[in-house]
Amino acid sequence: MSLGHTYYFTLLPISPTAPRRSPNCILNVQKEVESTMEIADPKFARKREIRTRAPTACQTCRLRKTRCDNVRPTCSYCAVQGVECNYPETSPQQNQTGFDSGNPSNQEVLTRLNHIAGLLEEIKSEGSTISSSRSLKESFFELAMQNTSPLTESLSGSAPHSNTTAPSIEDRGPDHNPRILYIASSGEHMLRWPIYNKVITEAEKHIRSFLLDSLDSQPPNNPPPRQVGSGHFVDEIPRLCKKYFMICHRRNPIVDLDMLERYAKEVTVQGLGWDGPSCQVLLACALASSTSSKFVPLTDEDITIDFDRLPPPPMSDANMDLAETYFHAAKQRFGFLHTSPTDIQCFLLAGSYHRHAMRPLQAWFCFQQASCRLEVRLRSLCREQWTADDNYHNLESRLYWSCIQAEHEMQSELPLWSSGLESLGYSDPFPTFSRKTPPSYDQMQDNSQDFAVKPGFKLSGTEEEKGWKFYIGSICNRRTTNDLLADMWRQGEKGWTKDIPDLLKRSAAAESVVTSWYQISIAGIQSPKDNPDLMFFFRGRFHMALERIYRPAFYLAMHFQTMPTFIKQDNQLWLQVFGLAQKAVDNCVQLIPNYYYQFRHEWIWNVIRASFSCALHIIGVVLYQLEASRTPGTWQMRVPPNWAGLVRVSLRTLKHWAAESIDIEIMRSTLERMYQGTCRLANIRPDLHML
Repeated sequence: MSLGHTYYFTLLPISPTAPRRSPNCILNVQKEVESTMEIADPKFARKREIRTRAPTACQTCRLRKTRCDNVRPTCSYCAVQGVECNYPETSPQQNQTGFDSGNPSNQEVLTRLNHIAGLLEEIKSEGSTISSSRSLKESFFELAMQNTSPLTESLSGSAPHSNTTAPSIEDRGPDHNPRILYIASSGEHMLRWPIYNKVITEAEKHIRSFLLDSLDSQPPNNPPPRQVGSGHFVDEIPRLCKKYFMICHRRNPIVDLDMLERYAKEVTVQGLGWDGPSCQVLLACALASSTSSKFVPLTDEDITIDFDRLPPPPMSDANMDLAETYFHAAKQRFGFLHTSPTDIQCFLLAGSYHRHAMRPLQAWFCFQQASCRLEVRLRSLCREQWTADDNYHNLESRLYWSCIQAEHEMQSELPLWSSGLESLGYSDPFPTFSRKTPPSYDQMQDNSQDFAVKPGFKLSGTEEEKGWKFYIGSICNRRTTNDLLADMWRQGEKGWTKDIPDLLKRSAAAESVVTSWYQISIAGIQSPKDNPDLMFFFRGRFHMALERIYRPAFYLAMHFQTMPTFIKQDNQLWLQVFGLAQKAVDNCVQLIPNYYYQFRHEWIWNVIRASFSCALHIIGVVLYQLEASRTPGTWQMRVPPNWAGLVRVSLRTLKHWAAESIDIEIMRSTLERMYQGTCRLANIRPDLHML
């Protein structure tokens, strides 16, 4: 019904066979009905003519959902508020419709995009980038080094002055690439050498990292240890801090003794807090509990030709359960740490403890935390403040080089990028030794403390200097070795075969540098008998550096048969190569027994992996000699008389520590299969029952 008008509509039946009308047809019908209504009702037509679309409000009023007076160019509200007034029809974003390729501006964009795509294709064809279809694992391990720039740091250890920020991963040079140090130090890379093809499976050839490949096989975490309360655990803090001062600190002097002594006294009197000082005291107690104080290294007289009769490693007085209790309490305070020197020292101590506990990845995470926080701290300070106060400068310098040293120690066994802390261009080539009076803990030499200290372990100024000599010597050895290895391994195995004389020259120079470092280091020890631990560490680092320096020549000697004929004819050249290769084998003969007779310390994981690499050297020389003995006129190698016993000693080393980390167990099983295969080829019994 309508007001004053009545309309009649007739409903016609729709036949089932009638054709369906298209949407356009329906639209035409609607228009016809509307026109009919306008003719029938003039008032309705008048209304349609009067009704117009309201003007669109400005963007500001539309956002506020308020009425706009549409004053141009600026409405009243925008004029009062002093804001920009934009209307949709004048806004530059009014035509956000589909992409029109016919538009000249759009056509220009397409042209530029095509040009960029062409440039990317050219770069890809030159091999400068990694194809997107390759996996991250392949691109990381398989990409060859493109940059062959010389060493950025001389062997003297002087660091360049630089005020630039840390470069990104893409900007870092080859000396910062972890692939170089990793392949130069790891045993995993040796598994790819063709000399081992007869005793290794195809899957074992493609092992990138025993640790990283075994992450999914890691056992579940153990339940948290007991909590450190206010009773026995707190009462033990003075004794354990004293043990840390006398044993742990001299191996890695990263804390301030005076400050740690004061923190320990405060904790003993006031109890544990939730701050950095309490965390540092707990970490010192954890390290002291995990360290043995009764280790005496093997002497040359103790090592006989019958390696199966080597004495077992000494019993340790380390208490890992107690150490875990203190460390768990310290870890609960990590969330309260910031960027103070004490907080950074806590992460360095935590990383050191993880290395004692054979948790290398957790140690790497802690060292990265320390490096990142130290970088934030150093960037927040001006250069003048670094050198204004001697004590302050010494502490910052010690933290800086401790972070660098920790990353270098781990990067030789883990193919991971460093924090980039070295790019800060720190002014000191080495940390500075601050001559301070020893802490008052030397007055606690009474019988009330149940910690027995051997002669030669009294904390005095002389002992503090000896600890610093070891600390500085370790940094110098690591930096020198890394620079030498980066120089020798930058081109890899292909580079060695292209220029063997250059490799021999570099190897001789590297051997001379490392030998000079070792002689200077041991010259600072007045009485080696009273300092067997320092001699033990210096000697171990020296022989470990030699093993990596000799490894390229050992590779060339092991693959002499596959060399081109014109290269094999240079007898004088190969005389030097096989001389270095024989040195590599003899060096491993000395290392394997000493790697077996070890105690729990910060570098134990590196030592175990080095034992695996030395065993690969022994197996390699046996496999080579089996082939060389069948080929008249070829170069011969001297195989150790009891080579099978040497490999079994390495297997015993891996077996002894296999329960600590799953990657050590995988390494042990791999070496055992290779040893059994070599024994079959050599027609001898493996005698695995003697392990």
